[in-house]
Amino acid sequence: MEKEKSFEERLEEANLSLRYRDYIDACNIYEELIEEGFNAPELYNNYGLTLFYLDKFDDALSQFEKAISLDSSFALAYANIGLLYLNKQELGKAAEYFLKALQFDEKNPETHYNLAVTYYRLNKKLEALKHYEYFLSFAGEEYKKLKESVRNIIAQIKDFQSA
Repeated sequence: MEKEKSFEERLEEANLSLRYRDYIDACNIYEELIEEGFNAPELYNNYGLTLFYLDKFDDALSQFEKAISLDSSFALAYANIGLLYLNKQELGKAAEYFLKALQFDEKNPETHYNLAVTYYRLNKKLEALKHYEYFLSFAGEEYKKLKESVRNIIAQIKDFQSA
């Protein structure tokens, strides 16, 4: 008889499905865990991500908010709400949530990058420049291609500022 999987094993299985873009499978596992009464910020956050990738933005927002209600310092959930608003072109709200995420995880390169993109779209070039530079200072080798693009954007902003 097969041993029943623990919460952690099932959560990891769902997280792997999410990582490999099998959103329906991930969604099903996260829903099962929630229905069974498990309560963890990562569970709600990652469930929110699957819903986000399935274009279910209102449902995703609700899950991110549940993650925050369990851990008000869970930076990733704030960053994901920012990303949701960025995708909905609600740039003011996006900036607000990215800034909140940075209060709890000030060295997160992705949050700095997304905040820079938000400020750039808001035509706040100096703020964008600052966060693009933070991105470069915190981003590791896994961001090699993006770092090249960001260096080009920084050069363009600086050229524009000096013109």
